[in-house]
Amino acid sequence: MEDNKTYIVSLGDSQKYRATGAQLKEYSEELKKYLSTQFAGEAIKYYDTANVEESEDPQKYPELTHVEFEKIKTDLKRQIEVRNEDKEMNSDAPFSNVNPSAI
Repeated sequence: MEDNKTYIVSLGDSQKYRATGAQLKEYSEELKKYLSTQFAGEAIKYYDTANVEESEDPQKYPELTHVEFEKIKTDLKRQIEVRNEDKEMNSDAPFSNVNPSAI
């Protein structure tokens, strides 16, 4: 049985959208596959896990369409790239690879 209840959904730092449970399941699976191929072996749980809420008035949120979902995928990919660049810049490169046995 399909879940046709409407939820309010956001992914990563995206805006909130309304989506049915069936849409949410489909898009969540597609997003996990996409991000795992783009960022294999990285911790991306915040980005590939939907934040789901219920709402008294879901019609005030835009519908999560395939076009919007493609924009979210692109935006999440960029968010992860920026996060990775920030980690690299904050690593204190000369001191980050210290051999523990040398201390």
